[in-house]
Amino acid sequence: MPHLLKSTASLNTVRTPKSSQDSWAQDCRRSTDGEHDLGPLRRQVSAIIDAILADTTPDEAPVREKLRWHVANNPGQPEKALLSHLLSVSVEQHAS
Repeated sequence: MPHLLKSTASLNTVRTPKSSQDSWAQDCRRSTDGEHDLGPLRRQVSAIIDAILADTTPDEAPVREKLRWHVANNPGQPEKALLSHLLSVSVEQHAS
């Protein structure tokens, strides 16, 4: 299964059309607070979170509730919310 957060294409084989090179460069620039532009990552992570929360399987309700808690405690930072959630689930699985 391909990774959703990382391209499988080599950087040497990816060709960017001349017209979009400037927008690509802008996407890669650092923001004023020193962080990379996380827009594309945040959109991917938000889609993953939305898909998980859209599930209606009763057995998975506690997991969805924990994910909602992490999202609420990391407003505007879905990547941190998902990472925190995954780490907490991992710790719980190791404990049992």
